[in-house]
Amino acid sequence: MVTSIIEPAIVESHAADQLLVLTVFREIISCDATYNKFLNGDKIAALTALKSVKTEFDHCGGTVEELKAKFAKCLDDRDVLVRHNNTVCCQEFAICSSPTGYGDCEVVKLEQGFAGCDYKSMTGEECFAHARSLVEPLSGYFENQDKKYEAVRFECAKFSAATKAKVAECAYLQEAVNAKVHETNEFAEQFNEAARATEQNCKKACAEYKECRAKTVAAYLKVVGPCEADNAYGSGGDCVKNREADRKSEWEATQIISCLLKHYCESGKFVEDELETCKSLIDSYHLAITYPKVPEEIPCVIPECGECPGCDECLDRPYYQYETPCYATPLGEAPACMEEPECPEWCAEK
Repeated sequence: MVTSIIEPAIVESHAADQLLVLTVFREIISCDATYNKFLNGDKIAALTALKSVKTEFDHCGGTVEELKAKFAKCLDDRDVLVRHNNTVCCQEFAICSSPTGYGDCEVVKLEQGFAGCDYKSMTGEECFAHARSLVEPLSGYFENQDKKYEAVRFECAKFSAATKAKVAECAYLQEAVNAKVHETNEFAEQFNEAARATEQNCKKACAEYKECRAKTVAAYLKVVGPCEADNAYGSGGDCVKNREADRKSEWEATQIISCLLKHYCESGKFVEDELETCKSLIDSYHLAITYPKVPEEIPCVIPECGECPGCDECLDRPYYQYETPCYATPLGEAPACMEEPECPEWCAEK
């Protein structure tokens, strides 16, 4: 009965408890494995995607800065042209600023004398010769003045055309800047959304992992001990360590009985010294339960990615181009582009 029923029952009970310990322990390992899978899979993938978006953002940001520099230079060149254009065109305006009603921009008053004729002493030809002598100093004057005016008018037209072309160029550059700013801001928003999602996913995974660990470790400790019950035989309850001790006691008892019965069958009597001999031969190592050590909890690391604030668009500077009345001085300068905040450095983990 001892060898056929009791001993197999003890061994079977030991195997069941060993399996229970390992099964509960595997639940802890499963928590760690699930969290490690997240860390090495979803988290790395999310951070890699964030890094890619930030690279695009940085590239766009660099392009924006280049375009802003071109736009600012264009505005500087335009303002120089506007000032020069206004100066030249105002000269044209000054030459021909107030029509007199004579059909000309300029009227010359002759101060040398009056054109007349003393028919008693002079012939008509002599009188005309005298009148001609009065206007002789104006010979070529109007032609020269007209040439000067035409030259100024030509310069005004030339610089007006150049100014209009430069204004159009600056407007094109402004559109290019703001288009790239829009693209950059889209990358910034994409980065911000992905960063927030990554942080939330990491927090969620961490919370779930901590909850899983707390639950499974508590279940494991409840099974393996330390046991709350005393060490009296049969007080093991759900605690494996107490049941392990009970089984070892049962095994020792069965082995002593078997040993004494064997000696009795051989000698026909019980000898007290044989009890100590039987005890010395008992070995219950095969009933020892292996209790795996609970591994250290994986630390939760939540990335802090911050936000990319994006870029501001470029604004044109106000200016006056020549028109009537003449504005020789442009308005005061305004900033062409707002300062661009920098995107935060790569995600720092806390």
